Amino acid sequence: MAKVGRFVTDPKAGAYCQLVLDGGEKILASHDKGGFKGGTVTVSQLRWLGFASGETFLRLELDGPAGKVALDRLTRGAPEGSARATPLGAVVEQLRDCRTLGDVRARCSAVAGSI
Repeated sequence: MAKVGRFVTDPKAGAYCQLVLDGGEKILASHDKGGFKGGTVTVSQLRWLGFASGETFLRLELDGPAGKVALDRLTRGAPEGSARATPLGAVVEQLRDCRTLGDVRARCSAVAGSI
């Protein structure tokens, strides 16, 4: 099960959360705009002391119709005002029980495949 770090919000840069998988691999989920609407949610592997980005597993454009459909599906049933009701929180919730990079790939493919 992934160890979920804290959610960090920067009003100018957006928000992100780091997850550490069972094997020590680090994943970064980020939303280039904080809050609830618009922007892009990205899930990438972190390499080299967390500075360089490795494989990108998901890039979800929330401004388009497909992104809106995916966001609606991901946040369905989330309590209003909760972290899970945000784009970043919803994606982190999908990745919370991943143990390996393969699990992350499969989850991200499922999210991308649902749009």
